Amino acid sequence: MLAASDTSAIPSHGTRSRRGEDAEIRNLILDHAEAYIRRIGRKKTNVADIADNLEMSRANIYRFFPTRAAIDHCVFARLTDDTLSAITHIADSPDTAPARLVTILQVLHRRVREDLIHAPNIHALYVAAYLDNWTVTHLYLQRLTAILAKVLCEMNASFKMSTDGPVETAQAVVDAMNSFLHPVLVELRLKNQKDIDVELRAQIAFILRALSVREHMESNSPNEFEGR
Repeated sequence: MLAASDTSAIPSHGTRSRRGEDAEIRNLILDHAEAYIRRIGRKKTNVADIADNLEMSRANIYRFFPTRAAIDHCVFARLTDDTLSAITHIADSPDTAPARLVTILQVLHRRVREDLIHAPNIHALYVAAYLDNWTVTHLYLQRLTAILAKVLCEMNASFKMSTDGPVETAQAVVDAMNSFLHPVLVELRLKNQKDIDVELRAQIAFILRALSVREHMESNSPNEFEGR
């Protein structure tokens, strides 16, 4: 890792590319920004403090991030990348597809809840990202949906679903899980002192039953369900 110094102090390393140096500096800035956000919150974190801590000019910070808000967005993106990496690992595991789906949904909820309890300033960052409709939030949800679609496609492979089928179903699963995944709604659930674990298990069971019904419907002719 680079020392906390300005880019002018970075030595040349021959074949090492400038792009690699820039990426390392960018990550270093985000490391310090995330540390500040965790400690004092995003609203109190400012570019001057990050620059001073790194013995770096504010102008150099802005060379990598055009605005203060861009730093928040990139910190959020890194955090969600970690979540996506975790659930991708689950999605690629040898467990059955239904078991993988259940584990993914449980992990997604647990991460939101643990931030709320143990990292409130990170939770506040997520709240802002969701409520203000950041572009990185939409990208995160799109990638999450794609991972779920892969698992659902394996669950429904024998029914020869269309290409768009798993994606649409994955979006429906995300929508059904919204009150357990959206940071604001999870916070409300905990404030209302509901037995969230019981409710989580019930909601996941409901989703699995709904998927089973959908599979059954796709395996039968449409006429069989007319008039019901």
